[in-house]
Amino acid sequence: MVQTVALAEIIVVLHRLQFAMDMGFSNVILESDSRIVIKNLKVKGEDNSKLRPITWDVHNMLKGFTSYRFEFVARKGNVATHAMASQGMKHLVDFFWVEEAQLKVLELAVLDRRFH
Repeated sequence: MVQTVALAEIIVVLHRLQFAMDMGFSNVILESDSRIVIKNLKVKGEDNSKLRPITWDVHNMLKGFTSYRFEFVARKGNVATHAMASQGMKHLVDFFWVEEAQLKVLELAVLDRRFH
């Protein structure tokens, strides 16, 4: 069982990277509304946080990409992501939107772009 929200968030980052790698992406931008996760991912040296083991895995996985960056996105600017997550919770199997998404999510994404 995951013990903290930050640990859950960093595990999600690891899964996102694996998905990007499986899809053959070479450049990635990872956005998160967790300042702790973004801060830990940007640390280049040793860190003593409880996230360190997963952060280490993330940094090793990043070696497979041409470029990457981490961005903090305020929760209010992350509405489309939360809508997709809510929609995904309604299904018993994993699925991914790569080039298309539900109309409601696309509308929210357009609104997100206006505020960035």
